[in-house]
Amino acid sequence: MAGTLDGYLGDQFYTFIISFHANHVAVTREDWGDLVVLSADENLTSEQYLMLQAKDHYDDQDVRFGMDDIYIETCGQGWSWYGNIELFELTRNRVSVQLSAEAATRMSNDGKIEATFSLNETVYARLRKTLQKIFDGEDYYRDGTV
Repeated sequence: MAGTLDGYLGDQFYTFIISFHANHVAVTREDWGDLVVLSADENLTSEQYLMLQAKDHYDDQDVRFGMDDIYIETCGQGWSWYGNIELFELTRNRVSVQLSAEAATRMSNDGKIEATFSLNETVYARLRKTLQKIFDGEDYYRDGTV
């Protein structure tokens, strides 16, 4: 499912998290830093994706405009932030994200994102190592790999 579904079922209100299976996982090293994309499709046309960007160095302009943090984007550029991550958890077959209340309000849901995947050991090790680098020193990062 891309986006969220909110509504009543009987007299109960439900909010569903953004959840999808990432058939495409790209972990790349760019000249500016690291890029991680987990997506239902390779070209992002379904808009079922989670993207992270982390620069190696932030300049004065990044700081001035509040862009000196990890960039996260899901389901289109309309849902993108610098920071606003409260929890990021990696396990062997999924990532789970909890965004801030501010982000959740903009998304009209509870700010949860989950992407499942099935990766060989080499690709998973690269994903894990890159996420550890991106989130180095962040207390909200959890590596639940067994």
